[in-house]
This record gives sequence, structure tokens and C-alpha cells, in this order.
Amino acid sequence: MLSRLLKSGLIFIVLGFNLVNAQTQSLLTKKYGPDQLKQDAIVMRDAIMRIHPVVGIYESRAYYDKLFNDHINSLTDSLTEKQFRIKTKLVVERLHCGHTDIMYSKNYLKTLKKTKFNFPRYYLVPIDDKVYVLGGLNRKLDTLLKPGTLITKINGVPADSFYRFAQSLITIDGYINESKKLYGQMGYSSYYLTLLNYPDTIQYEYVRNGKTQVLKSAAFNAINIPDFSWRKKDDTLFTKYKRAKMRYRYMDEDKKTMHLNIQAFSQRKYTKAYRKIFKQLQKNKTENLIIDLRYNGGGSLTNSTLLLKYLLNEPVKQTSYTTIRKYPFKKYTKGNAVFRITRLYFKLYSKQRRSGDTTFFTMKVKPSKKYHYNNKVYVLTNGGSFSASCLVGAYLKETGRATFIGRETGGTIEGCNAVITAYYKLPNTKTKVRVPTFRLLHDVYTKGNTGHGIIPDHETNYTFKDIFYKKDLEMEKVMELIKKK
Repeated sequence: MLSRLLKSGLIFIVLGFNLVNAQTQSLLTKKYGPDQLKQDAIVMRDAIMRIHPVVGIYESRAYYDKLFNDHINSLTDSLTEKQFRIKTKLVVERLHCGHTDIMYSKNYLKTLKKTKFNFPRYYLVPIDDKVYVLGGLNRKLDTLLKPGTLITKINGVPADSFYRFAQSLITIDGYINESKKLYGQMGYSSYYLTLLNYPDTIQYEYVRNGKTQVLKSAAFNAINIPDFSWRKKDDTLFTKYKRAKMRYRYMDEDKKTMHLNIQAFSQRKYTKAYRKIFKQLQKNKTENLIIDLRYNGGGSLTNSTLLLKYLLNEPVKQTSYTTIRKYPFKKYTKGNAVFRITRLYFKLYSKQRRSGDTTFFTMKVKPSKKYHYNNKVYVLTNGGSFSASCLVGAYLKETGRATFIGRETGGTIEGCNAVITAYYKLPNTKTKVRVPTFRLLHDVYTKGNTGHGIIPDHETNYTFKDIFYKKDLEMEKVMELIKKK
């Protein structure tokens, strides 16, 4: 039954999403009439159709006109902000842009952070569309379901259906499913609770010794689900540059291999950090540099291009383009000045050309002479490698400068929609729509719009045991390759 509802996009209505703790959640349960919702959807449609550079790339303008108009016409019932957001996310996802999203209003989010919900006592993880128990949140008390137990249903609903529906709400670049799978996997315990309306009791149907059994488990009431990390704790041997969001450590006493983990392309203190790191690489004659971009969701364009300068052997070009000179519909957005300053910066420091309403800005990225790294480079990626991470990855991949290990990136190899994003506050629900204003092209990639990410040279595949024992298959593989070399 649920699978049919998933396809129709009506699950949010059937499940109701009536939240608990009514005294503190009037904002969470407040409903907006069809006319209000339609006005919000019209503002969103007009902003996206006027600004968004993805229109015409994966689908035609006529396709998106129909998509948004059908969405507007479907708003015939009163909905809460959450219901409206979920229904709208199903539409926004079809833009195939990971930088586009619809987010809760400021007041709604404040209320959520103060509100207690029912949470399960077991942490679940989906792998290849099957759902397993990863562990009990209280390791001493919650032991009835052992790690590795296969869960088939939760409160009568097939467990894998929640995973598929969660993926339909996650916006991605192009047609990359790797990112959907990863974040659907990491957030599974939150997704299925939301869809089940945070019940007081959670009934698990599970398989043990080939037989289906049932366990009813009382939920506990809390503001946040307790952390149940499935990744290794931070290695204390890392030297950290906290503001620059990067850290490094040598993997051997001879300092022949460095692991450089860039958690995000921060806008702060990265110039000094890179200078110190690459100076060390040169001083120690380091033979292998492992650049870890897993879970790096991107960030500063200037930061990512500076990293490339230390690694690329030849100059490359990088192009950004936009179809607007200033934000339209200023009544619903801020940040126009920042956008215009960015355009001016590109105009001053890049080569500019126009084609109809579109302005292209092409910049050169030249290799750095000082502390340039010439030895072997390995790059670790997964579905969480996105935006600026893919810019770095695309140039290193297409120039043959690095060997890639891991999973397909969450961003496409040809480029993404980013640089500057506008946030439109919808007039009634006050939800915010994030709309990119530039398309960033990786000029080094010349095969057109594939809608796919960077495919690793060596792909890893995690089993339940790998996740349970917190293995790092990417690091294991890269050290194996270095040893062979």
C-alpha cells in the first residue's frame, strides 16, 4: 500500500503529520488555506523560472512550466507548513539540482528545536534496500534486537518503503542516486519516525532464525535523537586548522604519505593553512598525498581553486554564467548587493562574453610556482562529496592528476548551479526557497551534461559488518595501492 502512495506523492496527506505536544506546537499544526499556498507556490515558480540556470539543461522550459503549474493547481486543501514543504520538495527534486531546496521558516525551526518528540530505542540502517539494526541507543538496556537483525516492517509498514520515500525528498545534482542513498541511510531513523507521526510505541517485525517475530518497544521522549555515530572517532594524531575546516596527519614515520582531510571549503584562514601544508610536503619530500573529500559538501570557490593551483601542472579554465543582472521579485528576497558585487568581481577578473540574456565569465586557474606538489595524489570521495568538492575532483580526474577511491560523488562532473544563491521567503508560510543564480562549468570536462558524478577508479562497497565495525574501506584501499606502488 505504501509503495503505491509513494508513487502518487500523497503519503504526506494519508499519514497526516499531526504532531505531539500541542501546547507548544501551535505553529507546527497551523494550517494554511489553498489560496495562501497557491500564492506561495506562484512566488516560488516565478523566482525559479526567472533565475535558475538548470532550466533547459535536463528538461525543457515547457516541462518545468507544466510541473510548477500542476503543483499550484494541486493545492486544493489546507496544509501545515510541514505538509506544504514535503509536497513542494517532491516537485523541487525534479530540478535535478542539489543546491535548490525549500526550507522551514525561521519561527517553525525555532519551535522544532525546543519541542520534544518520541524517538526509537534502536538505531536502524538500510543497506541495499534492506533494513538492519545497527544497535540500541542504550547499550545496556536496549539489547533485545541484536545488531544485524533484519527488520521487515515498522508499525505494519514495510521498512524499505521509508528508505525509498526519504530518497524522493533529497535534492541532488543530475541523476546521481549515490547521494540520495547515503543521506537516506544516515537519516533513516529520523525519516521513518516523521512518517509514522512519532508514535508512543514502535512495533518491529524482524527475522530471527528464518522466522518472523514481533517486538513492541516504547519510545522515549526527547528534543533530539541521541547520537549514534557509525564512523570512527577523530584521530588524535591529526593537526587541525579548525577555521579552515581541514586537518592532516602523516601515515608513516618517514613522512612519505600524508592524509589531508578537507571537511569543507571554508572561507576563513585557508590560505595560510594550504601554505603550511604544502610547504611541509615539499620539505619532507612526501611521495603520496591522500586528499579526503568524503562528506565535504563544498563551500568557497576561491578556496577550492587555490587548492587546484598547488596540484595542477597546466593552466585550466573555469566558467560561470548567469541569466540575470539583479534579483527579480525583490519584495521576497535579500542579498541583491552581494550578487551584484560577485558579478562585478567576475567582470574585473575574468573574460566576459554575452549570448542573449546569458553572461559568461571565464577565469584562468594557473599552477602555483611556490610549494607546488608534483608527486602522487589520491582522492577519496563518496555521495557526500558535493559542489566545490566536485570542482576539485573534476579537474584532478580529467587532467589525470589523481587516482580516485570510494563512491560516485554527489555532484556532477560537468558542473553545478551555485556560486551565489538567493533565498526567497514565501509570503504566507514563510518557508524559504533556495535558488542558485549561477551555473558553474568545469571547462576541463567536454562531454556535455551527463547528470552523473565522478566515478572512482577503485570503487568501495560497504556491507553491514563494515559499517558495524566502523571500517574505512577507502583508506584501506588507498594504503594497499601505495604499498603496491
